[in-house]
Amino acid sequence: MEEVAREAGCSRTTLYAHFRNMEDLYGSLLQQDAEDFIHEAEAVLDGPGTARRKIRRIVEVTRETYSRNPVLRLAFSGDSEMSLEPVAHAFTRDQESRIVDLLRRVLEGGVAEGSLRPMDPERVAYLMFHLGNFLVERETAGLGDYDFDEIIGLMDEVFARGIANGPTGTD
Repeated sequence: MEEVAREAGCSRTTLYAHFRNMEDLYGSLLQQDAEDFIHEAEAVLDGPGTARRKIRRIVEVTRETYSRNPVLRLAFSGDSEMSLEPVAHAFTRDQESRIVDLLRRVLEGGVAEGSLRPMDPERVAYLMFHLGNFLVERETAGLGDYDFDEIIGLMDEVFARGIANGPTGTD
């Protein structure tokens, strides 16, 4: 906490007036950064475009967020050396459910608009989240085995063909 106070340009007493301990501080930081991400992803959901385009844009927003925000990236990747694991774990489970819910709503919208075939949107959203999360984590950690845009495009194509209602085309 002393190092954080020094970097923030305040005293430890001031820091403790706002946060009980390092776990509270870390949790608050994660929550703030995650809310920014969720708002950006929800803007995609509420914006124009087909369900397929919205899914692709959510993946792009996720990649951009992870790339520029090492705190979120390390929390989601489960890095025990660089995150407070119990706080990060509780946080990431909540965040996962929020993102899966967002993807579920996009899928339900696609079924309603007729661009996606009937499916179990909850399970498909869960699968999309975990596959996409894995690929984004590897890319942002510098461990990607393939060009990210190429592999995400392939993932998009595989999902699109599997859940599309009719020809997939490009959109």
